[in-house]
Parts: sequence; structure tokens; C-alpha cells
Amino acid sequence: MNHLVHKHIDCFILLFILACFFKEIPAGTAAEDYDYSHRKRDCEVQVVAPGGTPLPGILIGIALIRNDFVFGGAIRGEAFDTLGDEYGESFLNYFDVAVPENEMKWEQVMKCSEKCDPDFSKADFLVDWLFQKDIFIRGHNLFSNEKEDGIPEWTRSLGTDAFKQAMQERIESAMGHFKGKVARWDLINEICHGENGSLPSSGMLQTKSGDPDIFSWIMDEARKTDSVAEFVINDYDLITSSDQTAADQYIDILTPLSSKFEIIGAEGHFGADMDKSSYEPKINYLAEQLGKPVWLTDVDFSFDISQAPDKIEELMRTCFANPNVGGISMGGWCQRYLPGSDLTSYFVDSLNNETPCGQRWREVRDEWKTVTGGNTDDSGKISFTGFQGKYQVLISCYFDTFDLEPGEGTKSVEVVYDQSGESVNHALAGLKIIEISINGISAPVKLPARYNRQLFLATYSLSGQQLSRSPVNPAGGKHQVPFPSSCCRVFRIETADRLPLFTGKIMAVR
Repeated sequence: MNHLVHKHIDCFILLFILACFFKEIPAGTAAEDYDYSHRKRDCEVQVVAPGGTPLPGILIGIALIRNDFVFGGAIRGEAFDTLGDEYGESFLNYFDVAVPENEMKWEQVMKCSEKCDPDFSKADFLVDWLFQKDIFIRGHNLFSNEKEDGIPEWTRSLGTDAFKQAMQERIESAMGHFKGKVARWDLINEICHGENGSLPSSGMLQTKSGDPDIFSWIMDEARKTDSVAEFVINDYDLITSSDQTAADQYIDILTPLSSKFEIIGAEGHFGADMDKSSYEPKINYLAEQLGKPVWLTDVDFSFDISQAPDKIEELMRTCFANPNVGGISMGGWCQRYLPGSDLTSYFVDSLNNETPCGQRWREVRDEWKTVTGGNTDDSGKISFTGFQGKYQVLISCYFDTFDLEPGEGTKSVEVVYDQSGESVNHALAGLKIIEISINGISAPVKLPARYNRQLFLATYSLSGQQLSRSPVNPAGGKHQVPFPSSCCRVFRIETADRLPLFTGKIMAVR
């Protein structure tokens, strides 16, 4: 087609190779017993010119880059100090949602015997790294209800009024600091449990605050600080114990608070037994009683390591096929940082080499990453049925993203493509235009007339890997992006929540 003749040959070859291999990855024989149809949706993508004219015959690639179902993992800053970039690369191989392991906890950010200012620097390092990699973050945790070790030393001797004031300050400081960066918060951990696995009628936070309704108060105050983040309430023994007491107590506590949180967090410490006939009915019981999705959080296990690949696959398939489950988050996935020496749930060993369990996790996940493409039809459209989640659209050297959310009917997506050399987003058409210069390239960005929030400049390789993300002036201005002289880079101006406003490319000068 004529519109491809003048494209740079290296970009065309890349797209051609991708298009030739775009296809659904067939499920293995183990998938035959599972129904994933509720995780899919029909989608129709139309490519149009800036004036709205459909563009037929456009070669387009479409790939799922993050499932709506959450595949998450714990992450710790200390591991970057000892394993360096290898640790980060391993994390990105397996997960697209992260849970900082300790760096956000109340007792960790206020390690002082007397009241002090919270130190979020360790958490900030992880958040900044994850934000650059476009990894969603689940904040862990705002409060722990289990024992005094989970609160700062200086708060342990406070009277009830002073302790509740300290809790208020914790909510405002932590949630305010990470607002807009943390998509979900583990609001209260171990809401039922006390010391040594006990199930007290009144927990530590209730006792120290003197407020029997402290859980409701936490949820209300947290919502005042962050009206967008989803709230998770975590506890253990909800799906892993043969004793139903913890699950029933969890349900009793949270039923009257149902409107104030979104996600049931069932910690998946499976020990030596992880059988679907045992845990799946318990998952369904929690979901049906509270009317909310269950997420398996902090998953680990300690059975024979030779069983680990088959068992992790069974867990993944069971949860992905179950409409009551919204995600799985691994706790002990890196052998160097396991909380117990008997755990066999690690995906990489002590030398950061992948284990058969980690390989199986990757392979099963790949089955649920829709990849498709081809040429648009006479009306500029291409249709497919794909797994729900975030997609990337690639046309020549330009790409954009869209979300295929759960829902009824076919999702319609419009991609505005300027064949003369610009990718244009008209979602904010008719509003003020600001001019941002990137390496001398003019990037006109349309915004609401009173828009004054931070914008960001992100750069990507041609394969779609994010390379950098930094703030830019929403009033316009000039910016310079360094890049190797032997390739081109894609850049994008976007909002804080990653809405793309302008996409273009920087070509090396030869």
C-alpha cells in the first residue's frame, strides 16, 4: 500500500515480523478442563486519519501487555542492593503488579523510639522504579492488627486518644505521600488474628485506640485521603486451613463494612498441602458471603519441589477459570529472600537462575496473553476476541494503548493515525493546545482549559519496552532526550495516570 512506502525500512521490517507471528498461543492439554471464556471479550479496532477518515489496508499489531486478572509478586529494595538489575529483570519476567514487601509498613518508615517524621525513601526507590516500568503497585500495608511488632515503638505506650491520633497521621502521611501512584492498598492486615495465631474478640488496634469500631473508622478516613485506590483487607487461614473459624470471623467482621472495601485478601500460605478441592470451595464461600472478588495474596508453599510446577499450574488455572478470583500475588518467589527455609515456591534460585516452577508460571501466563494483527479492512477495522486487560497497538514505528475491560458486547476502539509522521490522540479534542518540544520535535498536546496537573514524557524502544519516564511542564517548553545514535526511539506525552496525549518518534541522525 502507498502509505507504507515511505516508512523507514527498519520499522517496517520489525512490524512485518511481528505481524507474521501474531496469533493466539494455543493452550496446553491441561487447559482443556478449564473455562476461561469469562476472561475474554470481543474487540473492534478502527484506524482513522486525524480527520476521522477510515484507513483501509493498514498493517497493525495488537498485543496484550497486562491482564485484567492480576499476576503480582512481592518486591524488596534490599534485593536490588545484592542482586542488582538481575533481580529487577527476574521480577519483570513474572509479574505486572508489585507489592513492596516491608518498605511501606508503619513500623518500617518510623523506626524510632520517640516520635519522628516518616522516612519513605526506601519505598520511594521501589515506587519510582516500578512507575518507570509501568507496573501497578499495591501498597502494603497501612495497618497490621496482629501484634505490637507491627506498629512503631514510640506508639506502643500511648494512651487511646494519642494512639488514634497517631493512626490518623499515619493514614494522611502514607496515603497522601503515595496518592496517584498506589492503585490499591492493603488497608488492614490480619484483621482477625492476634498473637500466636489467636482469634481474639477485640484486636490490637481496637484495644490501643479504645474504639470498638476502629476498622470502620480506618476505612472512612482512608477514603477521605484517597478516593480512587481500591482497598484490600487481608488475613490468613481463610482458604488454607481445615478450620473454618478464621473465615467465619472474617465474614462477621466485614459484612457490615462491605461497602467500604473492594477486595478480599486471602493470604495463600499453603504449607505442604495445596489442593484445589480444598481451597476452591473456601474461595467461593468467601466471595459469595461478602459479594466481592478474592485475591490470593502472599502465596507460598512447602511441598516437595518436584511437585511445584504442576501445583503452581493447577493453582493458576483454577483461579483464572474462577470468576470469584481477581488475582494471584506470589510472596516467596526468590529463594534468597524466603521467609522460611522449607519453602519451595521460588521461581529463581539463590543464583537467580530460573526454576522449573518459574518456567511453568511464565508458560501458563503466556497462554493468556492475546497477540494478533493483520491489515485493516475496507472500513479501517480489525476485529479479534482477546483476554481482558491492557493492550498495545503497533503501527509502523508508532504505538498506543487501550484497555479491554470486562463487560458485555464488543468493545470499540478508535486509533487515530497520521500517516505523515505523527500518532495523534483526539480524546481531548476541542480544548486548549500546548506546544512541547522534544529534541526539537513539536508535540502539540490538547488539554482541558483549566488543566494544571503534572504531565510526563515517556520513552520506549521499538519493541515497546519503557526506557524512561520524567515530568514535563504542563505549560509547554523544550526537553532533550538522550538516546543511542544507531536507532530510533518512540516518545509519548502522557498524564499522571498514563493517558497518552501525543506519540511520536526520535530518529537517529546519520
